[in-house]
Amino acid sequence: MTAGPAVFPSLSFQALPLPRRPAGVIFDMDGTLLDTEAVHRTAMRETADRLGLEFPDALFLALIGVHRDANRRTLLDHFGDAFPVDDFHRDADVAFDAMWRAGAPLRPGARETLRWLADRGLPIAIATSTSSPFAEQRLAHAGLADFFDAVVTRSDVERPKPDAQAYVLAAERLGLHPGDCVAVEDSLNGLRAAAAAGTMALLVPDLAPPDDEAVRLAHAILPDLAAVCALIDAA
Repeated sequence: MTAGPAVFPSLSFQALPLPRRPAGVIFDMDGTLLDTEAVHRTAMRETADRLGLEFPDALFLALIGVHRDANRRTLLDHFGDAFPVDDFHRDADVAFDAMWRAGAPLRPGARETLRWLADRGLPIAIATSTSSPFAEQRLAHAGLADFFDAVVTRSDVERPKPDAQAYVLAAERLGLHPGDCVAVEDSLNGLRAAAAAGTMALLVPDLAPPDDEAVRLAHAILPDLAAVCALIDAA
């Protein structure tokens, strides 16, 4: 499988051997397999621009991997309580929906990674903060749905990421203990959830470079999805 380019080529990546051979792999969806975070950013920027507001990168990075309720508070804290946050989310969602339906981009190596895992008989699950049926629709539109033995969405859990519940439930649906699963995330918030569940948590950064907390939580920080396969193959 051909490795995709490193997202942060100047970064020194941390990669330790896995402590044991994984029995299954659980992926985050947006930003990890689907290259949708950049689409979200464009949709939000265009929506803010129509309101005459700037939408800085730092604000968007604070929203990545965080469920809608918490994001609502972040937006109100930034723009003020008079900000029409519900209208903003509605209009940004309409713009995002049109963009991803026009073409569902994948992170480099996503399909090849899933096929590699499936060929080796490893069960695969999704643990995403996106609600149903939107998560399933995106996976189907991207042609990835058939790879997964279980899909856990925001609709399946009471406590979203960074709580561990999504990863614990995904492992349960695979018939596995979380500690026997590799989890693959792109964001700090998702990494917190995967680590709290006790998985072998891997980080493949997307838009936000890993900080000190990510280095502490991640078993390995990798440049791309191909490196996930290499790490599992070496276990």
